[in-house]
Amino acid sequence: MFMQSKNPVFPVSGSVFFLCLVLLFSGGCAREPWTKPVDDNQAQTIRNMIQEKVKADAACSSTLDAEVTVSMKTVMETKSFSGFLQLKLPSSVKFVTTNPLGQTVLALVSDGQSYRTVNTLNTQFISGSLSTLALRNDIPQELLTGRWGIWLSDRIDIPKDTEITDIRQDATARGIWIKLSNVKTKGEGPEYILVDPASKRPLLRMLMDAKENPIAMIEYADWQDGPKCGQPATFHITGLSKGVEISIHLADIITDKILTERDFTLRPPPGYFIELRP
Repeated sequence: MFMQSKNPVFPVSGSVFFLCLVLLFSGGCAREPWTKPVDDNQAQTIRNMIQEKVKADAACSSTLDAEVTVSMKTVMETKSFSGFLQLKLPSSVKFVTTNPLGQTVLALVSDGQSYRTVNTLNTQFISGSLSTLALRNDIPQELLTGRWGIWLSDRIDIPKDTEITDIRQDATARGIWIKLSNVKTKGEGPEYILVDPASKRPLLRMLMDAKENPIAMIEYADWQDGPKCGQPATFHITGLSKGVEISIHLADIITDKILTERDFTLRPPPGYFIELRP
């Protein structure tokens, strides 16, 4: 049951964590951070390394449960809010913001195609399609329907019909950039991932739209060891419009918790205004 706060300490907008976040994702990243392609011998070595990483990641837990603090910095101010985050691969997400008393302020669940939110401040329940939300608000659909479970993890995942189509040196020698492209779906934007060859961990991830325009850069830091696999605890997101920067920090991370689809179900509490959107 959600507990309504009568005197919230801080205001939270009517969107949810990652919906709030992606509404700002309309700007481009800085200049390309890679240089020339590697030679054929290097490329084959790197492909083998990535395949080993993908195989190892397949044995990792498919869930994440953690407390989360989000800071959003603009040229005018910095706002922070906290709560907890749950993920279950491939695409289930739950995010709940709370006030300092631990009472729910806002809750979101998504399956990667649709979303549901509960706002206890205005007793409102909203349900709708992520694709329609993206179209209505001119948001890159790649973000709203993106693979947040993968993006907020230590993983490198190569889905069906996706291939490594380019491998390049980093401009400042931090590692190797790989480009993942869907070779069958031309309307899907590629991903560029900066990989540390020593640890095989992703250091940066650049997200692109279908026209290969950069829409966000995710930087990973503060890895925590888990029962099977590591998990970044800090994410710094840049490349956003209007100079916005977003930092996400996870604490009390659990990567072996059993979560089912029932954990990602959200129903309107009694007496709430219900809005069903396309």
